Amino acid sequence: MSNLRQHGLDNLRAFVIFLVLVLHASISYMAFAPQWWYVLDPKRSLFFTGLVLVIDVPIMLIMFFLAGYFAFGSLARRGPGRFMRDKLVRIGLPWVFGVLVLAPPTSYLIYYSRRIPVSLWAYWAGDFWGKAFQQSVYWYLGVLLLLFALTALAFALIPAVAAWRPRTVRPSGLLLAGFVLVMTAASLLLNLSHPLDQWTHIYVLAFQPARTPLYLGYFVLGLYASQRGWFTEGGYAPDLGFWVTLCVLSGLAYLGTRFTAPEAHGTLQVKALTTFLFNLFCFSSLLGCIALFRAGAWDTPFWRSQGRNSYGVYYVHPLFLYPLALLFVPLPLSIYAKAAAITLLAYLLSWALSAGVLTRAPGLRRMF
Repeated sequence: MSNLRQHGLDNLRAFVIFLVLVLHASISYMAFAPQWWYVLDPKRSLFFTGLVLVIDVPIMLIMFFLAGYFAFGSLARRGPGRFMRDKLVRIGLPWVFGVLVLAPPTSYLIYYSRRIPVSLWAYWAGDFWGKAFQQSVYWYLGVLLLLFALTALAFALIPAVAAWRPRTVRPSGLLLAGFVLVMTAASLLLNLSHPLDQWTHIYVLAFQPARTPLYLGYFVLGLYASQRGWFTEGGYAPDLGFWVTLCVLSGLAYLGTRFTAPEAHGTLQVKALTTFLFNLFCFSSLLGCIALFRAGAWDTPFWRSQGRNSYGVYYVHPLFLYPLALLFVPLPLSIYAKAAAITLLAYLLSWALSAGVLTRAPGLRRMF
């Protein structure tokens, strides 16, 4: 398991986080971009709209799955008390600091880039706690901490959960298809009252309501997969050709429905079809990526560094990416060159900060 984690799944997580940067960079240049986005370039393209739609579907669900995959083994070794103390340090403290300290100047770029005459301090003390409140990328840490806490609580209170022992069992096709259908039904039910991309806040959590069943479902699937020996020697090994082919086909079909039959104005049948393709693309992306990263030779110094610093890169990249997007607005470059440049520069700067400070400084390295 340790070799698999280091050489495969950890590197998949690093790749997914790179895609997070690609996604966030692309939104600045997409046609029909969200009007609240931090920095919007005057020039836009449908190419970036398609890129955003494709990347936005699977990336965070893969992250929730990987978190669940490694959670139960750690919980069983450490016990619920020590497990949650570790998560409060590694997830809770960075979440609180990110929301209170890092999210306000990041979201202030919405005002600054539009020349709204409000100082950073006035924004921080006023609008940020009202109509402009958001958690930037740190929302994921809050939701993840809640899922860890619920898992630890179940382990402590339910004897059957604490007694759950790992064994190698390959999943049936019916199980895999059933998961996709259950996720489709659950997300469609919420999608009837909440658009797929709508954000909301409940108490201290920020999330997308229509995707809430997917957060929970993929996290629980990760727990189940780890306890059934998926991706280990002798366990379930996804077929690379099948899952990548299904990923490509379902992704193209999903894009087609989003471009030709906008979900917000569609009938129930259109919503159901879009939601099904969304979920099929999510699931096939997960298994296709895992098959790809299990098949490659990823045990190199470069990939070990990516895996080690992926959390830090995710945490600090907004501090670089969005200001870079603003600096690049007046430059006489194509938007394709701008998107590539800010993505690469933000990733390298985030990687350098993580590798040089976050994973080395006393105190911080325990978190990152």
